[in-house]
Amino acid sequence: MSRVGLCPRCKQPLPSSLREGIYLPAKKAAIYDCVSNHPGITVEGIIAHLDDETISRNTIRQHIYQINCMLAGTDVQISGDGAGTRGAYRLVRAEIAA
Repeated sequence: MSRVGLCPRCKQPLPSSLREGIYLPAKKAAIYDCVSNHPGITVEGIIAHLDDETISRNTIRQHIYQINCMLAGTDVQISGDGAGTRGAYRLVRAEIAA
């Protein structure tokens, strides 16, 4: 089932950004895609791919936390391994018990 977002200013429908059946806002969808396409990417790598010098490391971490909250009903999460600024992010799928 598709959920169509609306622009907060003009109320026009936004293009669908469905990931794992969940609507993600544009920046969160870009972060999800970046992690999906580049397993093991660092926060600095995500910032470089987004091509946005105004975004901080902490902002990326908060977006990833929020993405994981949004994906809580799915079998996919963004996992960070490592500590500090050198941690690497990748998508992790939960194994479904038979």
